[in-house]
Amino acid sequence: MLVTASAQADDAALFTQTCGACHGKGGVGIPGMAPPLAGADWAKAGKAESRTYVPTVILNGLSGKLMAAGRTYQSVMPAQKQRKDDEIATLANYVLATLNTAPTDFKPLTAADVGALRANKVDHKALLGTRSQLVQ
Repeated sequence: MLVTASAQADDAALFTQTCGACHGKGGVGIPGMAPPLAGADWAKAGKAESRTYVPTVILNGLSGKLMAAGRTYQSVMPAQKQRKDDEIATLANYVLATLNTAPTDFKPLTAADVGALRANKVDHKALLGTRSQLVQ
Protein backbone atom coordinates (compact mmCIF):
# COMPACT_ATOMS: atom_id res chain seq x y z
CA MET A 1 0.00 0.00 0.00
CA LEU A 2 1.56 3.27 -1.13
CA VAL A 3 1.15 6.16 1.28
CA THR A 4 1.44 9.58 -0.29
CA ALA A 5 3.32 12.46 1.29
CA SER A 6 0.01 14.30 1.58
CA ALA A 7 -1.58 11.41 3.49
CA GLN A 8 1.44 11.22 5.80
CA ALA A 9 1.16 14.95 6.48
CA ASP A 10 -2.57 14.56 7.23
CA ASP A 11 -1.84 11.68 9.63
CA ALA A 12 0.87 13.71 11.37
CA ALA A 13 -1.50 16.68 11.69
CA LEU A 14 -4.23 14.51 13.22
CA PHE A 15 -1.70 13.08 15.68
CA THR A 16 -0.40 16.54 16.61
CA GLN A 17 -3.94 17.91 17.05
CA THR A 18 -5.18 14.93 19.07
CA CYS A 19 -2.14 13.66 20.97
CA GLY A 20 0.62 16.24 20.67
CA ALA A 21 -0.35 18.44 23.62
CA CYS A 22 0.43 15.58 26.03
CA HIS A 23 2.76 13.27 24.11
CA GLY A 24 4.76 16.06 22.50
CA LYS A 25 5.62 16.86 18.92
CA GLY A 26 6.56 13.66 17.17
CA GLY A 27 5.37 11.61 20.13
CA VAL A 28 8.59 12.04 22.12
CA GLY A 29 6.67 12.35 25.41
CA ILE A 30 6.65 15.02 28.06
CA PRO A 31 8.45 14.04 31.28
CA GLY A 32 6.06 13.91 34.21
CA MET A 33 3.03 14.22 31.95
CA ALA A 34 2.82 11.56 29.24
CA PRO A 35 5.18 8.82 28.09
CA PRO A 36 6.85 8.75 24.70
CA LEU A 37 5.00 6.98 21.93
CA ALA A 38 7.90 7.22 19.49
CA GLY A 39 10.38 4.41 20.04
CA ALA A 40 8.07 3.03 22.72
CA ASP A 41 9.24 0.15 24.90
CA TRP A 42 6.10 -1.87 24.13
CA ALA A 43 6.68 -1.42 20.37
CA LYS A 44 10.34 -2.47 20.56
CA ALA A 45 9.24 -5.84 21.91
CA GLY A 46 7.62 -6.51 18.52
CA LYS A 47 4.70 -8.48 19.95
CA ALA A 48 1.55 -8.87 17.86
CA GLU A 49 -0.64 -7.66 20.76
CA SER A 50 0.69 -4.11 20.32
CA ARG A 51 -1.51 -3.84 17.20
CA THR A 52 -4.67 -3.95 19.34
CA TYR A 53 -3.16 -2.37 22.47
CA VAL A 54 -2.76 1.04 20.85
CA PRO A 55 -6.33 1.52 19.56
CA THR A 56 -7.71 0.03 22.77
CA VAL A 57 -5.84 2.67 24.79
CA ILE A 58 -7.06 5.41 22.44
CA LEU A 59 -10.66 4.22 22.84
CA ASN A 60 -10.61 3.63 26.60
CA GLY A 61 -7.95 5.98 27.87
CA LEU A 62 -5.35 4.94 30.43
CA SER A 63 -4.56 5.91 33.98
CA GLY A 64 -2.26 4.67 36.65
CA LYS A 65 1.43 4.29 37.27
CA LEU A 66 3.60 3.08 34.43
CA MET A 67 7.24 3.01 33.43
CA ALA A 68 8.42 4.18 30.03
CA ALA A 69 11.91 4.96 28.78
CA GLY A 70 13.26 4.65 32.32
CA ARG A 71 10.82 7.15 33.81
CA THR A 72 7.73 6.75 35.95
CA TYR A 73 4.47 8.32 34.81
CA GLN A 74 1.34 8.75 36.89
CA SER A 75 -1.27 10.53 34.84
CA VAL A 76 -4.58 10.14 33.08
CA MET A 77 -5.15 9.82 29.34
CA PRO A 78 -8.80 10.49 28.55
CA ALA A 79 -10.79 8.06 26.44
CA GLN A 80 -11.30 9.16 22.84
CA LYS A 81 -14.53 7.23 22.14
CA GLN A 82 -16.05 10.34 20.58
CA ARG A 83 -13.65 9.97 17.63
CA LYS A 84 -14.71 8.12 14.51
CA ASP A 85 -13.36 4.63 13.94
CA ASP A 86 -11.33 5.75 10.91
CA GLU A 87 -9.67 8.52 12.96
CA ILE A 88 -8.71 6.07 15.68
CA ALA A 89 -7.36 3.65 13.08
CA THR A 90 -5.31 6.49 11.56
CA LEU A 91 -3.93 7.51 14.95
CA ALA A 92 -3.10 3.93 15.91
CA ASN A 93 -1.42 3.23 12.56
CA TYR A 94 0.60 6.44 12.88
CA VAL A 95 1.84 5.42 16.33
CA LEU A 96 2.49 1.81 15.31
CA ALA A 97 4.07 2.32 11.90
CA THR A 98 5.40 5.89 11.77
CA LEU A 99 6.51 6.65 15.31
CA ASN A 100 7.77 3.10 15.72
CA THR A 101 9.23 0.50 13.39
CA ALA A 102 6.37 -1.66 12.18
CA PRO A 103 7.02 -5.36 11.69
CA THR A 104 7.47 -6.38 8.06
CA ASP A 105 4.13 -8.20 8.18
CA PHE A 106 2.30 -5.17 9.66
CA LYS A 107 -1.30 -4.93 8.52
CA PRO A 108 -2.72 -1.43 9.06
CA LEU A 109 -5.80 -1.20 11.23
CA THR A 110 -9.08 -0.37 9.52
CA ALA A 111 -12.18 1.39 10.78
CA ALA A 112 -13.82 -2.07 10.97
CA ASP A 113 -11.01 -3.31 13.23
CA VAL A 114 -11.55 -0.35 15.56
CA GLY A 115 -15.32 -0.89 15.48
CA ALA A 116 -14.81 -4.45 16.70
CA LEU A 117 -12.52 -3.22 19.50
CA ARG A 118 -14.99 -0.50 20.45
CA ALA A 119 -17.49 -3.16 21.55
CA ASN A 120 -15.08 -4.44 24.21
CA LYS A 121 -15.11 -2.78 27.62
CA VAL A 122 -11.56 -2.70 28.96
CA ASP A 123 -10.59 -1.19 32.29
CA HIS A 124 -7.36 0.66 32.95
CA LYS A 125 -5.96 -2.05 35.23
CA ALA A 126 -6.28 -4.59 32.40
CA LEU A 127 -4.61 -2.19 29.96
CA LEU A 128 -1.71 -1.64 32.36
CA GLY A 129 -1.39 -5.42 32.60
CA THR A 130 -1.32 -5.71 28.81
CA ARG A 131 1.33 -3.00 28.66
CA SER A 132 3.46 -4.87 31.21
CA GLN A 133 3.20 -8.06 29.14
CA LEU A 134 4.24 -6.20 25.99
CA VAL A 135 7.48 -4.91 27.54
CA GLN A 136 8.56 -8.20 29.14
